[in-house]
Amino acid sequence: MLFSYVQQFVSSRREAESLLANIFIRLASRLDAAFESSLSVYCWLQIEARKIILEHRRQDGVDVMSGLGENKAYYFSLLEESSSEHRWVFRELFIHGRQREDLAREAGKDQAHIEDLLKECMQIIRKKLG
Repeated sequence: MLFSYVQQFVSSRREAESLLANIFIRLASRLDAAFESSLSVYCWLQIEARKIILEHRRQDGVDVMSGLGENKAYYFSLLEESSSEHRWVFRELFIHGRQREDLAREAGKDQAHIEDLLKECMQIIRKKLG
């Protein structure tokens, strides 16, 4: 399941295999945190994998969005009826992996406002998927 998730962000199967191996190498020493988390192990792995994938893409100088292919349209379709501000916050935080503090500063808003927008995005997505 995690391999399929990784493939959404990289263009080739070979790169996905290499990245998945790197993810497991980097997370092996932190598995205790997965078991102590309130999340399922898979959810924890997915969250941590996403951080590593974003880091990998930035180090390679690749636009994080370029590897999403058809999935990019799907992700954005979930928020098509939301405001442009919601879509911007979701794209910058979830897809590009930017920090909430940076986004708040750029928008001239407080961090709580950005948090609220992200929560609303997740609620919209949950309704669409439900």
